[in-house]
Amino acid sequence: MKHNWFEIKVSDILNSIVTDTIPFENKKIAEIENLTDDGITWEITIQSIDHESLLVTLDLECELQESCDRCWTEYLRKVSIEWYTAKYVTQIEEDVKDDEDEILLIDVKNWVIDIEELIYHAIQLQEPFVKYCEECEKLPKEDEEEW
Repeated sequence: MKHNWFEIKVSDILNSIVTDTIPFENKKIAEIENLTDDGITWEITIQSIDHESLLVTLDLECELQESCDRCWTEYLRKVSIEWYTAKYVTQIEEDVKDDEDEILLIDVKNWVIDIEELIYHAIQLQEPFVKYCEECEKLPKEDEEEW
C-alpha cells in the first residue's frame, strides 16, 4: 500500500530556482520485507534545475534483518547511504544516455514526485552479493572456497 508521504509536491520548486530539504523518520516500504520495525530514516534534498527538471539527493539509514549465507545465523545489516542522486523530469527524452544518473518522471498532472521508487532502488543497490554475519565476516577468505 502506497503512503502519501512518498509523494512530494514540487510545483513551487519548479517555478523558482530553489533548494528544499525534507527529513522523514521511521517510514516503511512494503517491498522491503526484511526491514526492521524502526523503518527507514532519510533526508531528501530537492533542487530545481529548470522549470522541467529537478535534482534529488537522498541520504538514508535503515536496518535489515538478514540470514548469514555461511552459518544461517540471523543478524541485522545496517544500510547507510549518502548522496544517492536522481534526476526527475517532466518527460524523458529518447536520446538519454544509459550511463547518466537515474531518471524518473514528475507527475505533471498533480505536480508531484514519488520518491518511493528512488528509496527502494538506493537500498537494493546496497544489497551484497553474499551476506555474512559479523562472525563469518572475520573468517579467513581461504575458507570461502570450501563453501
